[in-house]
Amino acid sequence: MWLKIFLVLLALSGISLMGFAVFGKKKDIENITGGGFSPGVFEFIFDLFFEFSPTKFKRVLLFLLGLVVAFIFTLGVIIS
Repeated sequence: MWLKIFLVLLALSGISLMGFAVFGKKKDIENITGGGFSPGVFEFIFDLFFEFSPTKFKRVLLFLLGLVVAFIFTLGVIIS
């Protein structure tokens, strides 16, 4: 039961990230920084793309990240 609640909360965080990507202010999206060490190659490349890209591309990256998070954790809720 607690696992399902946790997975639902994570899926809702992915949905809220998609909402922020669509409805967020340009200033707020521009001020997002990775701030830290990227442990893997994928995270490093994602951080580079995110840091040096225009706002519209950042919105697309945030939306895709939220979509993947919401999809994976929704599947986890369905399977568990």
